[in-house]
Amino acid sequence: MAISVHARLWRSPLLWALLASFQAEPRRGASGIAVLRKVESDDPLNPRCVSMDDPFEDLKDVRIYGLVYYGRRTYVDILNAYLERNLRVNGGILDGVIFAMVKYTIEDMNYLVMLQRRNPQSYIIPWHMEGGAWDVIWRLADEPGAYYIKIDDDVTYIADGAIAEMIREKRRGRFLFVSANVVNHGILSAVHQESAAIPHLVKPALPEGRDMMAQKLGPWEWKAPVMNDPKFRIEHTFYSDCVWRRWDCAALVHEALLWRLENGSSCVFDFGLFDFHAHGYETMHDGIGRSIDWNDNFFAFKHEDFDDIDWAGVANDDEREMSTLHPKRRGEHAVALGRAIIAHWTFSVQEKGLLANTTLLDRYRARAEVLMQDNAERFYD
Repeated sequence: MAISVHARLWRSPLLWALLASFQAEPRRGASGIAVLRKVESDDPLNPRCVSMDDPFEDLKDVRIYGLVYYGRRTYVDILNAYLERNLRVNGGILDGVIFAMVKYTIEDMNYLVMLQRRNPQSYIIPWHMEGGAWDVIWRLADEPGAYYIKIDDDVTYIADGAIAEMIREKRRGRFLFVSANVVNHGILSAVHQESAAIPHLVKPALPEGRDMMAQKLGPWEWKAPVMNDPKFRIEHTFYSDCVWRRWDCAALVHEALLWRLENGSSCVFDFGLFDFHAHGYETMHDGIGRSIDWNDNFFAFKHEDFDDIDWAGVANDDEREMSTLHPKRRGEHAVALGRAIIAHWTFSVQEKGLLANTTLLDRYRARAEVLMQDNAERFYD
């Protein structure tokens, strides 16, 4: 399966001239980030979410990069707030962020160049990248000894400290790949429901005289601590009906996260560790020949993890190779880390419904704008 990497845009004289003219922006220093930790109480559904400082001292000499599948600036403006907050120069742990171009317009490219101007020490545009298949993206993770976080461009929330915790777990050597705890995920959405992290939320009532097609839905309303509506039973499979195919199921999991962020209970989503391969490999199928064990929206790996990877398999179907076949050949497992909470905006079949019927993206953007303002005041002149 080929990807649309538009090599000619990389050679655009205008873009090269813009990049050459950019100068480093002065910034103020920072030290660590306040992170949330789950502390059990006498009620398992109501733990305390405690804030504590994490200076990341154990990671100060570890080389860490983000690898972003880039192409949609309409989502990346949200993601960028979290990326900048996690840069090492801003007190985080990312030494750099590599933007691998997948599908984009000239406007998307111009926006990325602007971001690189703002972060010249940290944001990396791989101008040498040529068109081809999926493998060209993963080959960018080429620094021996370095750790990488693969990030989809429609990630709309990253919990403070999530990236650091993923790298710590990866360095323990227990799992080949370490996924974030992804909200709106083919497998983990069922785990969230099974652990009662998703309360019973209902769509808000429409104003008199308005119908569903006339307005987007605002925040869903709390009804009960546990979801018991049979229409929202999330199947434990990567191509589920409820979540993967249905925008309203995707809306439910996003609403649950935003509801918990608002009331300070987001650590309820922390399930500890979830081993994707506890029951083996290739245990789920789509009925037409494809099998993946988990969605690789946001996960940690090391350069050396690819020493023996099947690059032809990566070129053909990178998600299947990363999530299933490569771990299977190695006899190793992948895991999701509960405390590393992030939000993945949409699968393609959900996108139109989420955009047309909800205000979720606006609310994620409003939350990110608070971080944008804080970043601007603390780190950028």
